[in-house]
Amino acid sequence: MFSGKLVAANLQVKLPDDLPQKFKRNIRAHLGELPDTETKREGFVFTAEDKTTTALQAMGYYRSEIDVRIDKDVVKDDEKIWRLHIDVVLNEPTRYSDILIDIQGEAELDSQFVELVTEIQTKLLKSNDIVDHSVYESVKSKISNLALDRGYFEGRYLRSRLAIQEDYTSADVELVYLSGRRYYLGEVIFSEFDLDPELLEVLIPFDVGEPYTSQKLLQFQSLLQQTQYFGNLLVVPDLKNPVNQLIPVNVTLGETKSHYVDVGFGFATDTLFRVSTSWRTPKINSKGHSQETRFEYSQINPTGRFTYRIPLSDPLKDLLQLQLTFEDDEYGGLVGKYLEGRIANVRIYERWSAQYYTRFLAERWRIEDLPKEIAEDEVESGSYLMPGVIFSRTSRKGPQLDPSWGFSQYYMFEGGAEGAGSDISILRAIARWRFITTPTRRHRLVFRAEVGISDIFDAPKSELAPSLRFFAGGDLSIRGFDYQSQGPTQIINEGEFAGEEVVVGGKRIALASAEYQYYFTDKIRGVVFTDAGNATDDIRIDPVYSVGFGAHYISPVGAIRVDFGYGISEDDPSWKIHINLGAEL
Repeated sequence: MFSGKLVAANLQVKLPDDLPQKFKRNIRAHLGELPDTETKREGFVFTAEDKTTTALQAMGYYRSEIDVRIDKDVVKDDEKIWRLHIDVVLNEPTRYSDILIDIQGEAELDSQFVELVTEIQTKLLKSNDIVDHSVYESVKSKISNLALDRGYFEGRYLRSRLAIQEDYTSADVELVYLSGRRYYLGEVIFSEFDLDPELLEVLIPFDVGEPYTSQKLLQFQSLLQQTQYFGNLLVVPDLKNPVNQLIPVNVTLGETKSHYVDVGFGFATDTLFRVSTSWRTPKINSKGHSQETRFEYSQINPTGRFTYRIPLSDPLKDLLQLQLTFEDDEYGGLVGKYLEGRIANVRIYERWSAQYYTRFLAERWRIEDLPKEIAEDEVESGSYLMPGVIFSRTSRKGPQLDPSWGFSQYYMFEGGAEGAGSDISILRAIARWRFITTPTRRHRLVFRAEVGISDIFDAPKSELAPSLRFFAGGDLSIRGFDYQSQGPTQIINEGEFAGEEVVVGGKRIALASAEYQYYFTDKIRGVVFTDAGNATDDIRIDPVYSVGFGAHYISPVGAIRVDFGYGISEDDPSWKIHINLGAEL
């Protein structure tokens, strides 16, 4: 913040109190560092008026009056210092009069240059606006930078002038730019690498002979980085060796680490504390195969997963994925273990991600509170072979961790047939949506919905594994209720808990949530919300409801969300606290 006084050990500079801050800042910038010796002080004072004049002229005030006075008898901390008074009367500014922006050569018909000239003439340099040298220089840079970005490497200014009239009342601008020829993208030349060439060639986002744009090179570099095959890389045009207006593109590839090991910690009130470790091998062989092995432990659901990826037609958009997962989990009043093997084709389309898969699931489960002496006899098991497909899409605007607008969609369909690898015939479908909007600066709305169905044919629900059923309640479901505490129930017939009901999940689910957020600061927001829904075995849903409030902090790794929910549909509800960390989309 620039103030009216500038103080050094031997000099104090005072500017008029009523001078607007933007002028004070510019004068200070032109004056430079305050002196620290008597010799430097003499020079500083001698040039102060000229530098102040230059600072004001740069902002269009050529007719300002400047009066510089020196008081050499100021006492500060028992020592005499000089006080330099710079009085300023701005007077009327100089304004633009005639403005000429003329693009010549091949760029004259380039749509990007047409748009830029329109922007300059309607927003940046307009007749009767106050002259601003920084804006004028910025316009010159915009034109020359656009020429370089779009391959007009011979471009130059034939004329570039800001002419101030003798009476300083007006100024004319003349910018005449000759673009010359446009160049084109040429052959891509890779440095040595140990991958099949086809893996990288398919990532080139342009054809030889396509008009040059720096954006295409940045896109190419980004695609190469996304493969994670390289520790560092650089994509640069070879401007010194064009061939018939074709610019060769040199790609320097650096080796990546053979292995990465990560350790993480987290907490959510649904899964409690968890610790995870992962081991990644981004490049196993010349075919671009990769693997990731991940273990995650929490008291609720320890998990292990091994994933092996094989590029097919494109290392980013078309992959064969082999996956093996094992997990212990609690589902309402059930506990279970499952092992899943999955083979999938992962595809990335222009707007959607898709996974076409077949998975084999083997699962064992029982009611959690059964007495030990009968628990083993009550263990259920099932195996299922289910082909399926997942489609998902996420769009957002604003920061990735705290978007101002966003819409995510998720759709899953799968099914299996008795006698074709599955114990029962089953058809499942799940759809999830989340929508975020910020109608005004500090006010944000978040809506969430989910519907799902697991239909089985000619079999009792007891043959449906818990991981294929639906449960409601918890941080990401219905706040104000415990994790997976809502859904169809079953009565325990034996043991200490005989007669008690336990939640065993349902074949259908419907959930909805609405949340209002108010930003007290850019990092802290308050929240009020309402959630509703339930899991059921019937078409009819008997929903439970909750309301609540909370506070969120936007951290570098996502929003830390602390919410307090209250189940208003309960007879004797109590407040539940829900803590979560991560991005919303």
